[in-house]
Amino acid sequence: MGSFSCDLHIHSTLSPCGSLDMSPREIVEQALQVGLNVIAVTDHNMAENSYYVCQAAKKYDLIALCGMELQTIEEIHLLAIFDDFETAFEFQNHIYGLLPDIENDSNYFGDQVVVNTSDEILRCEERLLLNSVQISINDAVKWIKSHGGLAIPSHIDSPTFSILSQLGFVPDDIPFDALEVCRMDKVKDLLPLIMLKHVPFVTFSDAHYPADIGRRRTLLDMNEATCQAIAKALEALGSEV
Repeated sequence: MGSFSCDLHIHSTLSPCGSLDMSPREIVEQALQVGLNVIAVTDHNMAENSYYVCQAAKKYDLIALCGMELQTIEEIHLLAIFDDFETAFEFQNHIYGLLPDIENDSNYFGDQVVVNTSDEILRCEERLLLNSVQISINDAVKWIKSHGGLAIPSHIDSPTFSILSQLGFVPDDIPFDALEVCRMDKVKDLLPLIMLKHVPFVTFSDAHYPADIGRRRTLLDMNEATCQAIAKALEALGSEV
């Protein structure tokens, strides 16, 4: 068993709020430079660029998982992470059909581009990704878990787009794998609002620029970096809370 340095919340060029410097190649190179072992690209309501991140990571000793930061109907940000691109892409297709058909204003929100491992723009996503999808947090987690993925509410200590800002508490009937926080030193202050006991807390970078990658990370002890192994390692963290 080894210790894996994980950053599972990274945005790429496909997120309108992400820097155009966040190409798959740049993400992988920066992750290696800061000593990460496992990464996941989690763009807003899309997973398409994670394919190219996985391709770029194959050249190195870096494990890349495929993910998305979903915005549910309650305006809660939720990390959905999968082992393979096929499942992530299936989830993307499901979510895209529930995304409001509103055109992106790239001058205001930013570009939403799919970029390959050679930094070439393959296409621009025209539908605005910064929107709530017509799916509840409960149904989203059910889909993710039934397809072998990890479900982690994003930055729950944030005043916007977090499960605490939207619901006021973390319910005990949704099987989250972990809860992401920006500040681990504030976890004790959040505990009264968390009904799901023994839930593990993690922290990731939520990187939008290359320099942000790995600025926050979580160390997990496991034999391999699959979603199943990560879930088991997270269970061990949760028992220590």
